[in-house]
Amino acid sequence: HGCHGAGIGARKSPAAPSRASSSYMTLKPLRKLRKASTALSGADLPPAAVFEAAVDASASKAGYAWDKTLVLGFLAGALIGFGALLSCVVGGNSPQLASANPGLAAIVKGAIGLPAGLAMVILTGSELFTDNVFVMLSGFLSKRVSMEKLAKNWLWSFAGNFAGALCLVYMSFLAKTTASSALSASVIQLAVAKVNMGFVTLFTKGILCNWLVCLAVWMAMAAQTAPGKMLSVLVPISTFVALGFEHSIANMFLIPQGMLAGAAVTVRQFLVANLLPVTL
Repeated sequence: HGCHGAGIGARKSPAAPSRASSSYMTLKPLRKLRKASTALSGADLPPAAVFEAAVDASASKAGYAWDKTLVLGFLAGALIGFGALLSCVVGGNSPQLASANPGLAAIVKGAIGLPAGLAMVILTGSELFTDNVFVMLSGFLSKRVSMEKLAKNWLWSFAGNFAGALCLVYMSFLAKTTASSALSASVIQLAVAKVNMGFVTLFTKGILCNWLVCLAVWMAMAAQTAPGKMLSVLVPISTFVALGFEHSIANMFLIPQGMLAGAAVTVRQFLVANLLPVTL
């Protein structure tokens, strides 16, 4: 009994958790529970929670293999291309509206095409470079994502977007989607105009555009339902289209589309006189 008692007495009682670790262990599941309950209730996230969601998304994206980002980027480029194509068809088939009421024509064109493209990108979880500028920078500035992971995501999402947009351009050309004389003239005029604006103008239009694109993504993150996300995208994206700002991924579709239709635009003009300043 003495030995048994000594053995019991010799045992060390488990160390009590520190106040800091105890608080962390308590708050972490509560934070997850709060997020889950907010999502289930359909309530919108407040700004601080949206930023936290963006940081979490950046950490998840940073873990993707390069080929996954590339394939999801391809999908996003094609979806943005569908939105741009829809905008071209609606706008090009409404010449009377454009001449009689250019303001209303700009609003109609902006509300119908590219908002649909970005909504499809968000709801399918595909990888859009301009979206990732906001998301990955959030993670990098919060020290959740390294510069290497950020650069890898940007590189492969941009490459995938380019490939997806060009693929849709060629498929649309084969389908003769803009083969009518009115639509051909419209897409040619658009492509020529986009490579003749000047570096500073395009650079500034690109900044203003992605400000609104990132705002659309932020608002879509705040919304917790599919209809809410679609409505959140509509306002900022239709605004940038109506104001004539420049979106790099949309231009990956719009300018080659005009080139295939016969626009006097060279590959160098496309890449250097538009895509470079708009992307920067």
